[in-house]
Amino acid sequence: MKNLNATRPAARRSTLSISSTVTTILLAAAGSARAADQPAGTTAGPADQPMQEIVVTGIRKSIEDAVAAKKADSSIIEEVSSEDIGKLPDASIAESIARLPGIAAQRTNGRAQTLAIRGLGPDFTITTLNGREQASINDNRTVEFDQYPAELVSAVKVFKTPDAGQTYQGVAGTADIETVRPLAYGRTARALSYERDQDAQRVNVPGYERGGNRVSGMYIDQYRDNTLGLALGVAYNKTPYQAQTQEPWGYAGIANNQEVIGGDKDGVKSAYYERTGFMGVLEYKPADSVHMVLDGYHSDFKELQAIRRMEYGTIWAGATLSQTGAVDGNRVVSGTFTNVPFLVAENYNNDRRAHLDSVGYNIEFDPSDKWALDSDLSWSAVRRTDLRLESTAGLGRNDSTQPGFLPPPETVTFTTNGTGVTNLATTHNYSDYNTTFLTDPGNWGGGPTRSGYLGHPTVHDDLKAVKLAATRKLSGLALSGVTFGANYAYRTKSKYEFQSALYLPGGVSHAVVPVAYRQGIVDTSFFGNPYGMINYDAYGLYNSGFWTTTDSRSDPNANPGDVFSDNGSTWSVWEKLTTAYVKADIGTHVSGLPLTGNIGVQTVTADQSANIFFGGPNEAAYHDIGTKYTDVLPSLNLALGLQDDVKLRFAAAKTAARPRMDDLAGGASYSVYADNNATHVTGQTFYWQQNSGGNPKLRPWRANAFDLALEKYFSNVGYVSAAIYYKSLTSYIYPRYVLVDFTGYPLPAAVPGGATYTGANANRIGVGKIASNGSGGTIRGAEFAFSLPAEVVTPALQGFGLLFSASWNRSEIHPDPTQPSVPLPGLSPKVINTTIYYELHGFAARVSERYRGPFLGEVPAYDSSLTDNDVKAEAVLDAQIGYSFTRGPLDGLSVNLSGYNLTNQRFALYNPGAPPFDVIKYEKYGAVYGAQLRYKF
Repeated sequence: MKNLNATRPAARRSTLSISSTVTTILLAAAGSARAADQPAGTTAGPADQPMQEIVVTGIRKSIEDAVAAKKADSSIIEEVSSEDIGKLPDASIAESIARLPGIAAQRTNGRAQTLAIRGLGPDFTITTLNGREQASINDNRTVEFDQYPAELVSAVKVFKTPDAGQTYQGVAGTADIETVRPLAYGRTARALSYERDQDAQRVNVPGYERGGNRVSGMYIDQYRDNTLGLALGVAYNKTPYQAQTQEPWGYAGIANNQEVIGGDKDGVKSAYYERTGFMGVLEYKPADSVHMVLDGYHSDFKELQAIRRMEYGTIWAGATLSQTGAVDGNRVVSGTFTNVPFLVAENYNNDRRAHLDSVGYNIEFDPSDKWALDSDLSWSAVRRTDLRLESTAGLGRNDSTQPGFLPPPETVTFTTNGTGVTNLATTHNYSDYNTTFLTDPGNWGGGPTRSGYLGHPTVHDDLKAVKLAATRKLSGLALSGVTFGANYAYRTKSKYEFQSALYLPGGVSHAVVPVAYRQGIVDTSFFGNPYGMINYDAYGLYNSGFWTTTDSRSDPNANPGDVFSDNGSTWSVWEKLTTAYVKADIGTHVSGLPLTGNIGVQTVTADQSANIFFGGPNEAAYHDIGTKYTDVLPSLNLALGLQDDVKLRFAAAKTAARPRMDDLAGGASYSVYADNNATHVTGQTFYWQQNSGGNPKLRPWRANAFDLALEKYFSNVGYVSAAIYYKSLTSYIYPRYVLVDFTGYPLPAAVPGGATYTGANANRIGVGKIASNGSGGTIRGAEFAFSLPAEVVTPALQGFGLLFSASWNRSEIHPDPTQPSVPLPGLSPKVINTTIYYELHGFAARVSERYRGPFLGEVPAYDSSLTDNDVKAEAVLDAQIGYSFTRGPLDGLSVNLSGYNLTNQRFALYNPGAPPFDVIKYEKYGAVYGAQLRYKF
């Protein structure tokens, strides 16, 4: 079997060439490190020379702010800071964070969307806004960074080690999104920006656009002798994107122990996401002892996708492999299928809308020089709706009861390239509106008038919190202060699922697309079809009342799976988290060397419950189930200052991450076994069994974490660091058999002479294979990071600089000690981030590459549920170039050109544990180019 990684030369050459450049610069820098003790670009002047304030902006400002934050913090952190007011280094927050050491991004629809920190995926990370946990628009807890425009963010700080005062922590870490504080900013600023984006890939679906717009504005000012500060920001974007997707059903076994593609679903996509974000901060400091901040954020988000694809089964639909060509290993990589019974021309659409609100109020009061009091109130809420519409069309219906409307058999030829991607070619014409009908070509269930599917879920998430804390300042001791406090958070999240078939009017089995809704022809040459396929406004048809819809719960023709999905995917979760903590700040000397840090402990008491669906032989009802428990989480952070601006850091902590919502609340079915038909699991006899579903009594992932880091700083202009880490997962969530109490559940109705259920009535403890806490395993890794301007090597390189990081991760996860190790979601064995930049006299340029090795990803499915798939390694290359005017009539104006995904890096999936050659999804999005004008005044 071929190894895909050996067949991806473009990505590997790119990574190796940049990495070799990095190595050369590192060797040169090794002998010149001390030259950076004086900040680059500064010279000593005469003693009587008047001081001039220099305001640093741009790439260097972002780097210097991040270095200063990393150096000063008691925890091991990484930070990305804005280059200037309203300007992060990238258009996306996630893109910027993904360049930090030890952090990798997973793409969704071509955009960096979720993050993995030190090999742990998004389930193990908490994301906060100004230190407060946020409601999320998806079905779980993971924050989608699309909701937060980069233009409204001043910094993002990633805590790799926790302290007891952080009331929101994860096993992997905490990512805190920060908005500007106007009093700390200290001066009046106004900025406007406009950007035009253009996708390199052509428009795939007629009626959509290739180019988009981004507009933003920011205002910051101070009043009343700098005691009152105000910051306001708004950002709007409408960003189109395109995609070409090849999506095999899988690979069917055939004679001679060979396999061949079992079906296919190739398509093209045109889409856009539109977002309007508002940010406001009101800061008031009437006296040195009082400080109040009121901040708010609102986002309206819409994403509209139009996907046009052709789907058909080959072997798995009864087709004949009539001609076998080349064979690679055991895989048939070319040949011809005949008698393919049907082809579905799919018009798939998804309209997602989300509204996010977040408000926080914080007041700090120092009643004396020994005490400081802090209180914080916050609220975050999300409302999301999806409207998924899949309209199907074809040349007939695969239904033997309608012999006059059977589709003509297809002939499909196929070839598979060296990366495992199969290109198929079909023969019939699906572009004629008079012969391609709205119908159910595959006869996939739902009755004779079905011609598609509708999914319309609604999600609500509401999170309220209050925090109180007090700090006692100390002096003359090894401790500089002690803080104790408490945080109470109440969260409710619910999902209501609605599904229906799309039924044609008048009881007909097929219908032509009404002329008013026709939108031309989609080019299907990418699919291997030379004719194209019909394209029409399915949303317009739906809104006109053309189709009839019926909730699957009450539809006698609905597929049983849809009925259960409607009920099982409707749930509610309630969580009450009470956190109490005490933290002591360390400030002392050891052998004359400064030692700082903190030591503390927090207790987290969780009172959780879920309303989940159980469907059984005689019952289909919702049940409220819950549990209550307490975690004790100690933590220690130490930083020892060595000579020459070197810090040695050590951290140890016990950490926890809350379970996924769908693991807590997914619906389940159950079975009751008769006396003569009991089930046997792990050597025991049971009469009741839960079949999958959620577990409201689930407890968190837990880990013991240890970190060691050595950091060398060059003033605040750069640093070199090396770190190792080790995490022992003491509790891991995975599906396994557990005991389930069925007390109170009804028995099947007695039938004279039928089965008896005496055993089930007497033995109410059953079994179920559901998400449960098991033993864990270990994660270990190493990181190396380098951030330095090149003039520390030689003045000839003034303006150049390098950011480089590499991390290596390994895991041994044994949730079931009797079974082999399982892969850890989000863990890539190697992650390399490289940025080479130049900035001088207003001119700025940079080239960045993110390389991420293969990993097990939690990939959103069509219904927003998460599926486990192996993701192939990828290297994403971006570049920017710009100029900022600093004098004359254009003072304050900057222009910038950018390119993202310049090598058109593919996103490729295969089934967990399968050979990488057996691709199940292969998607390309094209490069995106942007031109930006920005004016600061």
